[in-house]
Amino acid sequence: MLALSIFLTSLFLIGCGKQRADQVPAAETTLVPETTISTEPAIPDNAVEYNGEYYVPREGLQTVLIMGLDKYEREENTFAYTNKMQSDFLLLAIIDENAKTCDLLHLNRDTMTEIQRLGLGGTNTGKFIGQLALAHTYGSGGSDSCLNAVKAVSNLLGGVKIDHYMTLTMDAVGKINDLVGGVTVTMLEDFSELDPAMKKGEEVTLKGDPALMYVRFRKGVGDQTNLSRMERQRQYLNAFYGKLMEANKKVDGFLTSTLLKVNDDFESDCTVNQLDALSDILETCTVNPIVYMEGEAVEGDEFMEFYVDEESRQETVLSLFYEKMPVQ
Repeated sequence: MLALSIFLTSLFLIGCGKQRADQVPAAETTLVPETTISTEPAIPDNAVEYNGEYYVPREGLQTVLIMGLDKYEREENTFAYTNKMQSDFLLLAIIDENAKTCDLLHLNRDTMTEIQRLGLGGTNTGKFIGQLALAHTYGSGGSDSCLNAVKAVSNLLGGVKIDHYMTLTMDAVGKINDLVGGVTVTMLEDFSELDPAMKKGEEVTLKGDPALMYVRFRKGVGDQTNLSRMERQRQYLNAFYGKLMEANKKVDGFLTSTLLKVNDDFESDCTVNQLDALSDILETCTVNPIVYMEGEAVEGDEFMEFYVDEESRQETVLSLFYEKMPVQ
């Protein structure tokens, strides 16, 4: 019953912001976690060197990958090894129990990265480079598909550990939006062909289908890239959080009752005890502004492709999962 409080707290405790690259110095050399390091006794084996300084993994981290699937209803066939559900929205929550903080990494679904193909019985049948969103399409549509997406995200970030996953279908967006009384935004793009009230620059309270349209559509909208859509998603989520907190203060048990209404649209590998523990931790956390990796969006042979800037990737991984070693 606490699953939604975990999901919503992780997903919607978002302030608009850019990647906090100032936490690490500008790169002069390329270095990733598996890079060979100094053998001096004072340097731990799990340390990495970056621009002449050493970083070690942060302790006490818990990570949750939150995915929005591009279907209205969940599709699962235990005998299938592929499905039609792509993860159109991906957000990685990094919870630091020691520092009492929660970082949020917004991942571009068009990111070109290594993906594992799954065959009958979940067997590995090879790898390919494709859009990150496609990782979920391998497997039955259940936990195996979610874990395949988890693996793809982990590989993209240099092998960092991802502890849990949560997914939501598109049906849940309008439901949750309306349960908080709608969400008011200033339109970043023009949607007036779909809804006359949704003109660019107008302040609109989104309810029902328009809420899903605003965070989902990109064809025929602005420059049609996922980068623009991600900007709308961050704007919407920031506004949603305010309405969610208002509703939660007014109605006892609001988050639990909301979960019951979207339970069919929600899935997680967390046990009830794990969700309870995560919820307690998040209640005491400071949630930092959302971050994302810089890169280039290009038109591929069939679909848009996003290539992450290597320096941005390295700095993001260091800032979220590592801490600088103190000077000896």
